[in-house]
Amino acid sequence: MIEEKRLPVVEAPSKAAIIKATLIALAAALIILFTAVLPAEYGIDPLKTGRVLGLLGLSKTADTTAGGRATAAPAGIYTAQPNPYKVDSEDLTLQPGEGVEIKYHMQKGAGMLYSWKATGPVAFEFHGEPDNKPNKDYFESYELNDQAGSDHSNGSFTAPSTGIHGWFWENKGKKEVQIHLVTAGFYDNAKMLAGDEKVDLTIQDAK
Repeated sequence: MIEEKRLPVVEAPSKAAIIKATLIALAAALIILFTAVLPAEYGIDPLKTGRVLGLLGLSKTADTTAGGRATAAPAGIYTAQPNPYKVDSEDLTLQPGEGVEIKYHMQKGAGMLYSWKATGPVAFEFHGEPDNKPNKDYFESYELNDQAGSDHSNGSFTAPSTGIHGWFWENKGKKEVQIHLVTAGFYDNAKMLAGDEKVDLTIQDAK
């Protein structure tokens, strides 16, 4: 004879138990709302828990993301310019013992990107001369390698003063050296100086 197994009877929760559980869940949600969500999302901190938990800063960070208000960038991050940037490319040939300069006139705060390479080491100095010099011999040196020399240099530059800024190269070797220079930046004009010769270079608008 097979005995019939009966499943245990599960009683449905009473209305009182349901109401109690609902009230507990609602209370927990309100606690989370006032202690975390409002301080983090909206900067509202009625219970002062957001400051203690370090959540107030999150609302300020979110304010600068897409859809929020942009805050002022730190000084030096962004510099507006009145005119489009220029580009220039120069090829130079230096015989042993010869030197040459290329200078770009730039306004204070204007930027420039540059790269140059040579077929052999050349002594060089990257320097500038303000329009208003304290004396006729004054200049500012940015990069100097006048001993071993180098066959290349790449970088970015921000003019510390309104004036001419650029390079002097000298071939201290015994063989001819060719130099290729490319620049792009907010400069007004450019000149090449070789000995007593001064030549205005043709710079172009960026395309």
